[in-house]
Amino acid sequence: MCLIAEVVHSCSNEKVAQAAVASIGSEFAGKVRATASVYGMSMGAFAARTVIQFDRNCGGEEKQALRRIMKGADQPILIALEHILKPAVDGVAPGSVDA
Repeated sequence: MCLIAEVVHSCSNEKVAQAAVASIGSEFAGKVRATASVYGMSMGAFAARTVIQFDRNCGGEEKQALRRIMKGADQPILIALEHILKPAVDGVAPGSVDA
């Protein structure tokens, strides 16, 4: 299974996504939690939904860019998850999550 497929497979599960976000770090997890609350969702549900939306909506160039980011990383799954969530958390893609 390719690494992006592994991210989607693993992190589309709410409990796995929540644990993965928490392991990225408390500051980032706090931002994800705050954003999730705006949508009336838990951190895990928000992260899982964002990963699923990324998989459904991203194009080949975005996936290629994600592969480059993941290549050689110590924790490629967490790097990918952070990269996927960051635009939604930073408000760049407010419509990316359908609550």
